[in-house]
Amino acid sequence: MTNSTSPSAPTNQGTAADAFRVPQFRRVFLATFASSIGRWMQNVALGVFAFKLTDSAAFTTFTIFAQLFPLLTLSLVGGSLADTVDRRKLLVITQAWQALWALVLAWQVLDDDISRPLLLFIVFMTGLGQALFAPAFTAVLPSLVGRENLSAAISLNSAQVNLSRMIGPVIGSWLVVTFGFSEVFAINGVTYIVIIMALLTVPLPALSKKQGTASERLLGGLRLARAVPQIRQPLLAMVAFSLFCLPFIGLMPVIAERNWGVDSKSTTYGWIYLAFGAGAFIGSLSVGTILLRASKPLVVRITLAGFAVSLATLATLRGPTFVYPAIFFVGLFYFTFPTALSTFLQEHLADEVRGRVMALWVISFGGIISITNLFSGAIADLTSVSTVMAGSALAALTLGAIVKLEPGETVGEEAIPQSPARTRR
Repeated sequence: MTNSTSPSAPTNQGTAADAFRVPQFRRVFLATFASSIGRWMQNVALGVFAFKLTDSAAFTTFTIFAQLFPLLTLSLVGGSLADTVDRRKLLVITQAWQALWALVLAWQVLDDDISRPLLLFIVFMTGLGQALFAPAFTAVLPSLVGRENLSAAISLNSAQVNLSRMIGPVIGSWLVVTFGFSEVFAINGVTYIVIIMALLTVPLPALSKKQGTASERLLGGLRLARAVPQIRQPLLAMVAFSLFCLPFIGLMPVIAERNWGVDSKSTTYGWIYLAFGAGAFIGSLSVGTILLRASKPLVVRITLAGFAVSLATLATLRGPTFVYPAIFFVGLFYFTFPTALSTFLQEHLADEVRGRVMALWVISFGGIISITNLFSGAIADLTSVSTVMAGSALAALTLGAIVKLEPGETVGEEAIPQSPARTRR
């Protein structure tokens, strides 16, 4: 163990303002925010494009599956690379890769048409870059501010993702209506340059020299999670939440058209996404501000109950009138939950294992959602989107009753159980 002090009741924690005062964190944070706006412009436009192309909920969610499936299959590799290779080079190369495929997508949909296999292929190739980028970036960003500002940095990063979730869809919806889908994808490709420039000009913390065997680099996070409850429990909670509570995410354009009578290719759809993102922004920011010293296990249980009630309410609505406040609260509880979980998890990690463990976090959040989207569209076509949402609400309520988080010590490389072959040597 690297620290005998339990992080469950930390003292002298830095605030969001303290983290933002760190120059290198601030530069990367702002660049990431700009890039995130572009990514959310594309994510929302991509879902609408897939639905308009096919009028199929199943294909719409399968497109999301193609985008996120690499997070499920390659994030362990990304986490291993994050703890072993030059993180700057890894981050820059993977961002350039995503920029390239965003521009390819813009080129291919100039006439608002594309074959289904080609669309899925391009989306999948984009996801490959994100699968290798996400674990390294998740490990790097908090390390720029020091452990005393860790909780605030995680909350700020989650908040910028959700602020961009507010802004990006509104801009993207307006661009789609005014110009077209291709312009949205092209602008997203250009925004990657901003974060590449920031990464090239910011000093990144040096890697630990304790890198272990190839097996430990690839599977060390899994072994650590299996051996240490304070690592395993938040990861399992996130897996369950992603798998059973988030099928509605890929169905947003379908819900808008079938339940609320809102054209998904309209500015009204963008404003609904704005309300969702506003709730998510406030929820994620609250973890590093008003909930900074609150018990994270208690926050997790309360937000699961709130998410269940607000999502069940949203499932009953017909017409857009009351959608705005309902989806605001869905977003609020939706992102308070993973931000609190991620903070709890990272408070228990030493820097030398952060990349490998956060690769598991990327899998549990983004990767598992790919499985959810593989089936949710087909279920919605067979039943209804309201049925899918109601089932997710019930799952969240059940998870809130059984979730368990036990604070413990901060763990590092030495806490990873050795493989049987190395033990014999």
